[in-house]
Amino acid sequence: MDFTEAFLRVEQERDYLIYLLRKIIGVDTTIPPGENYGELVDILEAELNGFGFETRRVAVPEEKYRMIPEPLSGERINLVGVLKNGKPRSTFYAHMDVVPVDDPWSEDPFAGTVKDGKLYGRGAVDMKGAIACFMGAAKVIHEMGLEPHSQMECCFCTDEEVGVYPGALYLAEKGYFSNHLVWGELGSIDPAVLTGIAGAARANITAVGKSCHSGMNWMGVNAIEELIPVMQALMDLKSDVEKKESRLPALPLPGAPSDRMTPMFNLNVIRGGVKENVVAGECHLTVNRRYLPDERYEEVVSEIEMAVKRGLKNSRLLDLKMDFYNIFSPVEIDPETDASKKCGQQPPPFGDTRTSFSAASALQRIWEWCWNNFSPKDPGLPAAVFCAQGIIWPMRLMSMSLWKISSP
Repeated sequence: MDFTEAFLRVEQERDYLIYLLRKIIGVDTTIPPGENYGELVDILEAELNGFGFETRRVAVPEEKYRMIPEPLSGERINLVGVLKNGKPRSTFYAHMDVVPVDDPWSEDPFAGTVKDGKLYGRGAVDMKGAIACFMGAAKVIHEMGLEPHSQMECCFCTDEEVGVYPGALYLAEKGYFSNHLVWGELGSIDPAVLTGIAGAARANITAVGKSCHSGMNWMGVNAIEELIPVMQALMDLKSDVEKKESRLPALPLPGAPSDRMTPMFNLNVIRGGVKENVVAGECHLTVNRRYLPDERYEEVVSEIEMAVKRGLKNSRLLDLKMDFYNIFSPVEIDPETDASKKCGQQPPPFGDTRTSFSAASALQRIWEWCWNNFSPKDPGLPAAVFCAQGIIWPMRLMSMSLWKISSP
């Protein structure tokens, strides 16, 4: 069909997108603890049902999500939606959780404030904005009486930001994902068929000293100060690690260190001490290591362990403990499958989005995927394709603090 009419209809959904995005941003799904999934699912399920979707709530069993090394509370409720038409399946994926608020914000992070043409909110980009756009696409398809060439499905999942055993893993094990998967995460304007996704490893390091009064510090061992040589050794390792390059191409993001995938090494959390006049008896450090499909988890763990040992040679710590977690493993995707090629061939949305961004340009991309991913004759395709990095890039421009409206 000619997309022009549908895209014009999409442009009329700006108010709906803002309304829904503000509403779901207002549900605090910060993880940890991730307490309000049920409240968010209530909103999303009502919307999907109104657009003709059959829905199912899928709770992750407690014995599964307790594998996650975080203080979690509340049910881990995932939402699956299916617009049945008997055609080959396509699944749109997005996660419902958001990371904690860190630096001071100029606006309430859970208000979804619209100010000077921009929308501010935690999760507006990562990735409640994608959920709002999927809902907008479903709304247009429903209200225009259109039938997609695939069976539209969606999985809105828990605990992605902490990994280990997220809702998506449980749903995958239970068969809720189709072989053709569209991931609504941020990315570039044009369709981008990803060939690789980095994995994430976590190291929890506990430095043990000896507490005493700061006025008699010779009687103790300051765990914060004595962790510094270890941290320096880890920073030396960071320098070496981040020089590596994958054989796989990277997303063309502004400021990227290479056109190839590169690993990342971060000292992200440190906590120590109880009071300014008490020598710290313990100090806790968390390392986040993003590793490539070219690397092995066991090698990542080994290099951190060796760096820590080198640092300990210059430290007076009484003990040091380490725990490692494989938050999620890297993935390599074959760009030559039929599914990958089909995603890469999607036509551009209505208008020139390379130079002018409409309020609903991301919604146009999702609508296009929903309508045109498969023709009825297409078989089930044997690959998971994370292609919405390309479909959702305008989400940055329509959400968080970057809402842009095209000029007349």
